Amino acid sequence: MSRSKHTDPRGIRAARRLRAPREGRGAGAPTLSRRRGRSLKAEGIASEPTRVKRATSPTRPRIVARPPRPGFHHPASPGDLLGALEWAGPEASYGVRTIELRRAIGGQFDALPSFGRYCVPGRIVLYEQPIPPWHLRGVLAPDAAALLQRAGAALTVHQPGPTTVVEWPGDTLRDFMLVEVLLHEIGHHVLQHHKGKRAARIARTGDHEAFARAFVKARRLRWSGPMEAL
Repeated sequence: MSRSKHTDPRGIRAARRLRAPREGRGAGAPTLSRRRGRSLKAEGIASEPTRVKRATSPTRPRIVARPPRPGFHHPASPGDLLGALEWAGPEASYGVRTIELRRAIGGQFDALPSFGRYCVPGRIVLYEQPIPPWHLRGVLAPDAAALLQRAGAALTVHQPGPTTVVEWPGDTLRDFMLVEVLLHEIGHHVLQHHKGKRAARIARTGDHEAFARAFVKARRLRWSGPMEAL
């Protein structure tokens, strides 16, 4: 069966394009190399051995960090973000242009904060978070409570009110931002980017969310903390 580098699995293509983002589509294609060899052989010319190119450093996304407001912080540092991308592999990081650590939308301290969002093409935004413990108005919805508790948060409901107090022991909030937020947004990116329609939404919201949740679930059990940024 005829084979070219364009039929390689998605992860292999992503790793190659991270190493050489401006390389032409035909560069290094096995079919072109074989065709050239046959042509030289027919003319009685010995083909020269292929020169092995020196490996280049993978292209990394640009990290843009905005200072948080008083009472807020960025739980994951730029080094944490790069380490998480290294850990997630080339399929996840290929095509991610920027990751922004930004101030949150609005100024409420007593509501569940916004965590992040994906903007096509290739831009991920992670919002600042209130410094724990969080004192949230009312009782969290079951899905939201389960998400926080699975990430290691401790939830306590106080009366009257009621008020929900959310505590984040150790590095649990940092890991929550890296796994449940960053990798979730990368899941949206992978679905968009590898479909080739990078500037237009290619799936319904429900399907997009289902893919991103599955992307995180497939990697959550392997998580043991971000690797050092290389």
